[in-house]
Amino acid sequence: MRTFSIGRFSMMTGMVAMATAVATANASDGVGSGNATARPGEQEQHKAGSQGKDVYGIVNLSGGTVGYFADINARGQAVFEYEGLDGLLKVGYFDGRRVIDISPPNSGSVRFGGLNEQGEVALSASIIEPAAPRGGPLRPFRWSASRGLVPLPSLSSEGSTFVTAINNRSEIIGHSALSAERGTNRAVRWTATNRLIPLPAPAGIDQSFASDINDHNVTVGSGDRASGEPNLLAWDAAGRMMHLGAFGKRFAFASYNNNRGEVAGMLDVHTRNRSAFLWSPGKGAVRIGAGTVAHQLNELGEVVGRRDGDNANGTPRAFLFSRARGLVDLHPRGLDASEADDLNDHGVVVGVGYRASGERIAYRWTRGGAADLNTRLLDPPAGLVLTSGLAVSNNGDIIADSNAGVLLLRANGGGTDAPVLGPIRHADPRLDQPLGITLSFRDRNVGDTHTATVDWGDGSGPQAVPVREYRGKGEVRASHTYKASGDYNIIVRVRDSTGRATQLFERITVLELGAPGVQGQGAVSSGADARRQLQARAPAERLRHRPTQMFR
Repeated sequence: MRTFSIGRFSMMTGMVAMATAVATANASDGVGSGNATARPGEQEQHKAGSQGKDVYGIVNLSGGTVGYFADINARGQAVFEYEGLDGLLKVGYFDGRRVIDISPPNSGSVRFGGLNEQGEVALSASIIEPAAPRGGPLRPFRWSASRGLVPLPSLSSEGSTFVTAINNRSEIIGHSALSAERGTNRAVRWTATNRLIPLPAPAGIDQSFASDINDHNVTVGSGDRASGEPNLLAWDAAGRMMHLGAFGKRFAFASYNNNRGEVAGMLDVHTRNRSAFLWSPGKGAVRIGAGTVAHQLNELGEVVGRRDGDNANGTPRAFLFSRARGLVDLHPRGLDASEADDLNDHGVVVGVGYRASGERIAYRWTRGGAADLNTRLLDPPAGLVLTSGLAVSNNGDIIADSNAGVLLLRANGGGTDAPVLGPIRHADPRLDQPLGITLSFRDRNVGDTHTATVDWGDGSGPQAVPVREYRGKGEVRASHTYKASGDYNIIVRVRDSTGRATQLFERITVLELGAPGVQGQGAVSSGADARRQLQARAPAERLRHRPTQMFR
């Protein structure tokens, strides 16, 4: 769940109201009979250029390739997935000053599950062992700065266990497989003392998944019938199950819930009639609109996501939905496609826009309109491009993906005393041909001086390289000739005169002259790798985490 809370809500009252609404919806064979309906899209006014303090300071988080999922709490602590130097998926934790790799030792792939307001993290990881040299089944973990990494129990030592959320009471939820090969999944919850609680499923449900948990320990998710059709399930704080059915539809699953007892999810996801929905206590469910996919729900009952178009490519457009405003079209003018990925409790939305060329641009939406986040950066290094807004906190800070890795954007120009690095820029790497790289950096402490090293990844080790700088603005230039084809990690490290340092890396492929190559412009991803990672996940988690082209 999101790590922000508002008000209190009686969960037993909410569960009874849920049951009443389900009975009403099923009886009418529809969704939310008599409830509010989504209004046609409203284009919000576009506003370009930064004004006043509407600027963001930049902090480098991951040192390398594209980020996948991230979250940030109101204390400025952030967690994010990224690819490490070894090409494996890692989880990084930012405590407000520095980044810590919290991936378990000897881990293969690591998956981020959730972050709460106390800075606790839920994650799962495959561990490399002699019997599993590429990593075994995923295992669940809890991490905190005070206790470090704590392994959690699973239903089986053979099957994988995913964690999907953690609330502010330190309760974690997810699902655990009963065996390794096509093992049946069961929704589970771990208490604050790490006790494993299997969540019951009704008769006729073959497997179950838990998607989100609020601060009252109410969990929502889904259960699959033998035919594969998911139904909504919910469990109260005592673990008592409520079978919510499918609101009169064939398919239904819950992705998010908030502290007001509201639930957002999807209906008929495998059909042309797919739609996101919002369920509210005492009001039942409302179908948000044809082709809509829910990406997040905040504490005010607002849902954001994308609405796939009616054209052949299903071009998505970002939207925001609430009962008060209906369906609001957030799509910025001049873009080919867009999607909204997160929002806070003040209505600030972040996501991505796509130009006709396929280039990704990080976007932010407010009541004042849409803004390319690249136009809101305070003194960015040359060549830096924000490609996606991943998460936004209640204090307005944003986690963004970029061609220089994962970044923290601090609202109102807040920044860091460490050097801020732009992308590693270079031409196509070729065997036996000099490869020149350029990296721009900034330092808000204009009196600092800087040194830099480059490790070319071929065993030669870090080498000091010259730096050109003047009053907080600088550039690193270096050149190297590779004598063997293959994959290499280029690592650039810039250190200031007070000892603060920032590191960036990029994996390149060196080819013989004439072989096809890719133009290097830093850590840029086409999005295909992210989709491949998502396709490997369990069904409920994959649906919750929304690959852009999943339903096409």
